[in-house]
Amino acid sequence: MRGRIYSIIVDVLFLVILAGLAYLQILRWPLYHDLSRKNHIRLIPMPGLRGTIYDRNGLAIVDNRLSFDVVIIPQEVENVDTTYGRLSRALGISRSRIESIVKKDYTAPFAPITIAGDVDKDLAFRLEEKKQELPGVLVLPRTLRWYIYGERTSHLIGYLSLINKEELERLGDYGYSISDLVGRDGIERAYDKYLKGEDGGTQLEVDATGRLVKILGSKNQKKGTDITLTVDVKLQAYAADCLEGVKGSVVIMDPRNGEILAMASSPSFDSNIFVERGKGEQAAGYMKSGSHPMLNRAINGQYPAGSIFKIIMSDAGLETKTITEHSTFVCNGKFFLGRAEFDCWKEGGHGPQDLRDAITHSCNVYFYNLGHKLGPNVISEYSQKFGLGKPTGIDIAGESSGLVPSPAWKKAKRGQNWYEGETINYAIGQGDLLVTPLQMVEVVSVFATEGSAPRPHIIKKIGNADVQAPKPKTIPVSKAAIETIKSAMVNAVASNTGTGQRARIEGIKVAAKTGTAQTTNGEPHAWFLGFAPAGDPKIAFVVMVEHGGHGGVTAADIAKKILDFAKDNTEVFK
Repeated sequence: MRGRIYSIIVDVLFLVILAGLAYLQILRWPLYHDLSRKNHIRLIPMPGLRGTIYDRNGLAIVDNRLSFDVVIIPQEVENVDTTYGRLSRALGISRSRIESIVKKDYTAPFAPITIAGDVDKDLAFRLEEKKQELPGVLVLPRTLRWYIYGERTSHLIGYLSLINKEELERLGDYGYSISDLVGRDGIERAYDKYLKGEDGGTQLEVDATGRLVKILGSKNQKKGTDITLTVDVKLQAYAADCLEGVKGSVVIMDPRNGEILAMASSPSFDSNIFVERGKGEQAAGYMKSGSHPMLNRAINGQYPAGSIFKIIMSDAGLETKTITEHSTFVCNGKFFLGRAEFDCWKEGGHGPQDLRDAITHSCNVYFYNLGHKLGPNVISEYSQKFGLGKPTGIDIAGESSGLVPSPAWKKAKRGQNWYEGETINYAIGQGDLLVTPLQMVEVVSVFATEGSAPRPHIIKKIGNADVQAPKPKTIPVSKAAIETIKSAMVNAVASNTGTGQRARIEGIKVAAKTGTAQTTNGEPHAWFLGFAPAGDPKIAFVVMVEHGGHGGVTAADIAKKILDFAKDNTEVFK
């Protein structure tokens, strides 16, 4: 009887085991087969190369450079003590640091662990020569994004950093992965999908301990699309150098088609810092700096316009027939509105001024009178007509809109009435009016082209395909008004009493307007904008220096240096 019971128990256990095996081998086979396949196959990725960025003359601005990483293959290291000790002395890092890196980054016995990235070329060669003495230590070549002009093009080009979770969710279907670098700001961000290369990699089979069995296959990485900019990089670099030590920006544009020839902002940052190992602290320092080096002041900086706004005021006065070119106001140095007193910048006044005189001398009293006659709504209307108060639409991200105030805006925004005194300030580009340097270079282009407002843009080619320039806007301005204002801007530079005379250059007639915008926290902002040659404009420009004092000095001097350089060293005047 006992034997019979024992036999039944054995049979039951056998059936249970048989059922379990059947369940695992038949019903769960697809799952475990998939897990097994994944467990013995590894992928070593090879990131795709980003496309090269060229200037309008075919000079590389951003490229990819060869760098060298020192790595350890754990399964090939024969003597850990000896290897770590020699590496420590060669690389100048502690042995404990090497052990820490290996522990943190270990994924498999065959997977390389980077101990030092982007090492000096001579050091890489010395280690390579001794590789027989250091089994398991390799020097591997790698490509790094290379911003050839460093700080001088960074605001224009942008930089790279690791993709974040939100971006990965949005872009995952387009081939992005968790280890990808993506463009931040500038061209790198706006044209990331073209510049991004296609990743490759090597597929390996490993055994149960994780050791390499064989290479199953590989896929070559692909380079992204090259991009050609409208920028002249020699002019760009020189303009950036001219801003060294000040806060401000320079924009130079071809007024005939809107091609940006140079766009510099200061202070700046080095885009290379964001792709080099061990520079995280420096990159974080940029973000925290009180001087805001990451801010592109050319498109994001919003400032009171000061007297450069007077060219819009002049057009408003002429188009509405509020004045003629011969209308005269007498400047005694002050304008009175009731008991309120508004000063001209010239103590004692300019005397009788017609419109040309007022622009040439930047007479405040003339424009106080004109603004009082026009009223705030007309000033607002003409500001918007020239494109102020909204982005220009340039093909890089993050552009600011500025602000065009009006009585209706103030009522809606602040619940307050508009005062006449605000109109007087408005007339000389002060008060709540805010503009960006890029907006103002578009405004002055209207006077250069006699009514056409080109759309600023930076991309000239994607790959070998030309990028069509955006269609220009047409601004309804009369030829008579344009001719009057242009001749006065020429006088501002050519006349010995003109406020822009410091920007004269040999052989080329310059038309310009100075601006000195008052602030509540220090020296005024200095502006200088114009175009050249005055009779056949090929470039429009604006220089803006934060707290730079008088526009006819600080900004005009920078403009003169840049125009002289452009004449002698570039093709932009030809």
